[in-house]
Amino acid sequence: MKKLMILAVAALTWTACGNKTNNAAPTDADSTQVFEVPDTLNSVEAVIAQVDSVYAYWNYQRQNYKEGMPTLDERFGTREWQQVRNDAAEVDRDCECGGFFDFGDEGPLDPWLYDCYEGTVSADSVKVEILPNGTADVKFLVKDAVTIEGIPMRWLMRVEDGQWRVANIIFEKDGGIDLLSSLKDYVWEYKTDKQFNIAKIYDSLIKQAEPLLDGYSSIEFLEYAHIDVDHDGKAELWVRNGEKYEIIFSLADETPHVLLDANWRTPFSFFPGAIQASGGCGTGCHMATIAVLKNSRLDYTLNNMTQYGMDGELSEEGWEKDGKEIPTDEGQKLYKALGEVKDLYAKWHEIDIPRKPNLSDYAE
Repeated sequence: MKKLMILAVAALTWTACGNKTNNAAPTDADSTQVFEVPDTLNSVEAVIAQVDSVYAYWNYQRQNYKEGMPTLDERFGTREWQQVRNDAAEVDRDCECGGFFDFGDEGPLDPWLYDCYEGTVSADSVKVEILPNGTADVKFLVKDAVTIEGIPMRWLMRVEDGQWRVANIIFEKDGGIDLLSSLKDYVWEYKTDKQFNIAKIYDSLIKQAEPLLDGYSSIEFLEYAHIDVDHDGKAELWVRNGEKYEIIFSLADETPHVLLDANWRTPFSFFPGAIQASGGCGTGCHMATIAVLKNSRLDYTLNNMTQYGMDGELSEEGWEKDGKEIPTDEGQKLYKALGEVKDLYAKWHEIDIPRKPNLSDYAE
């Protein structure tokens, strides 16, 4: 499923160092919340039995369906999973975009079955790890009459309403796509964009971009995306002009404010709560600028430049915070505190508004 490799719902992508699938730790995988597991269910065998029950129910339902029978989500999903699926289904109905799981000629996928629909469906080679926080990490192969080799699946389960229920599903086959997080992002982005009108602020974006992009004969943005760098539910605005230049703006105030700009030499990457533009600055030279956010606004900037000799050894390193030099150990400590580079959801939209002609483009 090539489209699934980037979950391409109207050019939906996850971005870190370039575009890639979402390989971040799945939701619930390392949760600090502890879930109670009754002694009667606290065993690998109990989890495996529930996995088998899911597909037994699917096979029975397909042969004996009656109106009002619970869906797999309702019968075996947690309340959170059910709510997220319902929210995504509402967006599917409203967006006229085909839906989250619609992949054109390759057919729709199902979170429980992947694309195994032929004959009897079953789980094979089930492996279970019951984690200290009371969740179960379950890996197996889902098979049907024609997919003999099986499709790798991963479920995160927890006990709710007296039984093991599925809290999240991960498509292992496609780079570990975390469906719970992806569905939440899908819903958030749609609702955010539905209330957004870039035409109202486009001139302001250009005005702020001009001093940053001095040297370009004309400045225009071709695409935009809503992102949530610091996960506070408020969108930042990412705009770009092909592969030439890109800027991320804060929308926390009435007027957008620049958080960070980048170009093809220094592409964006993301930490939890921070944006980085980094790349080469000459032979053996590497530079990075990091914008750290707080409440969707710029908290501080961190700059680093390193120089390596011909032998590959570090010869020089400098750090600045908000434009002032700081000791190397302090800069390294601040940088380390940012955590690991993470994937970030971004769905790109074309900017299609009338633009004023740039007379310099027609000058002889």
